[in-house]
Amino acid sequence: MSAATLFGWPIHGEALSRSDSFRVLGVPSDHGNGVSRGAALAPAAIRRASHGLATRRQVGCDGGDVLVPAGLSVGSLVERVYEAVTGCLDDGHRPLLIGGDHSLTFAPIDALQQRHPMGVVWFDAHTDFSPWQGTRGHSHKQVLRRVEALPGVQRIVQVGYRGFTADDETCLGSKAHVIPAVEAATMHLPALLRLMDAQLPWYVSVDIDVVEPFEAPGTSAPVPGGLTPARLIELVTAIARHRRVCGADVVEVNPRLDVGGMTSAIAATVLHAVADTAEHSSARA
Repeated sequence: MSAATLFGWPIHGEALSRSDSFRVLGVPSDHGNGVSRGAALAPAAIRRASHGLATRRQVGCDGGDVLVPAGLSVGSLVERVYEAVTGCLDDGHRPLLIGGDHSLTFAPIDALQQRHPMGVVWFDAHTDFSPWQGTRGHSHKQVLRRVEALPGVQRIVQVGYRGFTADDETCLGSKAHVIPAVEAATMHLPALLRLMDAQLPWYVSVDIDVVEPFEAPGTSAPVPGGLTPARLIELVTAIARHRRVCGADVVEVNPRLDVGGMTSAIAATVLHAVADTAEHSSARA
């Protein structure tokens, strides 16, 4: 096993991994975050933080990082991530992405929704539903608005909202249901699952700012009143156990703002909950 890979999984190409297993893709970019630079350092930090977390058996491989040369535009970066995810899907693997900022999440969802109808569960302090004029430019502030417009995305469940926005973003259209952080902190797990059609495969996207910033300080847009790490893991584990997870990511970890690597450790634990629980779940599409 490699010390440079997530959970010590083998590097893609060095060992055979069976169909339907996960393939890790790091995206060391903060191109879509105009607030604070540093999320580009997260893939390496989260991989390091994962080394004490062993999955029950090999359920994936690490495909390394998407190449992000200096000067690359956000639109071109998203296209590169799309190509990497498409290759992953063509090989029969499920994508497990380490961000990077949240703008990258458009790419894996776009690639997946072209193959089958799907749902998206979006853990975030913000709705990421800022106005978008239909241009090619990507931003972490409007990425969910772009996702909502994709025809294959049938349902969106947004969990953890509490961020200040210029407009009312608690209603994201007919596809979406918003669960504010105060409700998500105490809601019964079956209530969450009832919002997620069991017939659809689901993509799980976790912006680490969904967590209370006192416990996850390493992010560029912290908002008080977030979920505890334990509650986030509980919700993610329930989804992975009872719904078909077609892919997942953790984004917006900023190691420059972190304290003792605690935010990277939470991110690694979230990815572990997805990979290890989904592999052993009886729920399959």
